[in-house]
Amino acid sequence: MTIDLTTELLGSTGNSLKFEAEGDVVKIRITGVSKQQETSYDDNSPVFWPSGDPKYQWIFTGISDGEESRLFVKGYMIDALKEALRKAGVVPGQPLDGGLLSMKWASTEEPRKPGMKGARKYVAKYEPPANAVVDEDLI
Repeated sequence: MTIDLTTELLGSTGNSLKFEAEGDVVKIRITGVSKQQETSYDDNSPVFWPSGDPKYQWIFTGISDGEESRLFVKGYMIDALKEALRKAGVVPGQPLDGGLLSMKWASTEEPRKPGMKGARKYVAKYEPPANAVVDEDLI
């Protein structure tokens, strides 16, 4: 196992940004991005796809509402993130640091099975550093 020392030592330990209700928007001025395997909410064990491949999440660190924060991007959030990066003209290898990532919990699907929650759908917007002006008008 390889340990990224700078991520371990310098990574943000700030608040985790959360979506409390459908329609909520979170914004983060990015200072770093890392990739990590998802863990179970029940016992913090690593999570895998049915194929046996690990499930990953992206952790965006940065400033939100004047505080160090983290945004964990996984599941359908990843699709929204990819679309936002494409729309912003981001190319592979381009750093995201300094940019502004805004994400909104846009809707909730009907549950697939009784007793389960419906999948949350998100929309996102990424503004590169030169264009990233804090703006209340999202998406």
